[in-house]
Amino acid sequence: MEKKDWLIIQAVYAQKNITKAAEQLYMSQPTLTYRLQQIEKEFDIKLFYRGRRGVEFTEQGELLVKYTQDMLRQRREMEENLWNSGGEVRGTLRLSVSRTFAFYRLPPILKAFNDRFPKVDFQIETGVNMDVIQSIYKQDAHIGIVRGDHHWPSKETILTEENISILSKEKISLNDLSTMRRISFQTDPNLEMVMDTWWKENFHTPPANIMNVDNVDIAKRMVLNGLGYCIAPSIVLEEQDQLHTIFLKDQQNKPIIWKTRVLYREELLGLAMVDEFVRFLMDYHHVLDEK
Repeated sequence: MEKKDWLIIQAVYAQKNITKAAEQLYMSQPTLTYRLQQIEKEFDIKLFYRGRRGVEFTEQGELLVKYTQDMLRQRREMEENLWNSGGEVRGTLRLSVSRTFAFYRLPPILKAFNDRFPKVDFQIETGVNMDVIQSIYKQDAHIGIVRGDHHWPSKETILTEENISILSKEKISLNDLSTMRRISFQTDPNLEMVMDTWWKENFHTPPANIMNVDNVDIAKRMVLNGLGYCIAPSIVLEEQDQLHTIFLKDQQNKPIIWKTRVLYREELLGLAMVDEFVRFLMDYHHVLDEK
């Protein structure tokens, strides 16, 4: 078996579908099917069966999947150690990033880092915070960037702090909120709990009218078109938005802050590209804060 065979087995196992696996690997379906048949012939086993719910791996197939995962991980570690021993910053940096941070902050960061270290490539996964944390635990990513407070037993650094704000097209007061349309969006449970707690501390009734949308970006577009207000972290505010903001405050009249954290395992700082990226993140945001 070669590396491409490991990747084929991994893709089929993840997708549970031959066509989707072929698309993921940019291969034709006949070519992928032929490679799978050759693997079965080499080991004299049946890898999987095709059922109504897609591909179902046999017990022997599951064992081979475990082997390929181990081999891919070992090869990845070997490549990283070889790159690290060469005296220059190079390799593929694997990042798992909160969707909101990835949308509003990540692209210019990667561009600036790539300008400084052009031999570093990126493998980026985006998702909700729990996806990011799971990716770090499973060692699928070198570095995770999450929003809010989460338990992480290894190294973490606060990257940014921002206000949670009421956003509206026109100037409003807190007294107006209970009768206005609120644009609600699906978000991290911790952030949702913070917003709900603030509301209950300030109002005795739920919002009179709620419009539910999938994410904060859609919610902001609704607000920009005057369809109501939303409560969101200030990361979503861009210079061209020209929205009115009211910062949420707790019962001690202190601003309610939402933090972005960088998570990583301390031993990975031995890899030059990981160490440099963590340092770069801190320097980058420190420079922005000073502007």
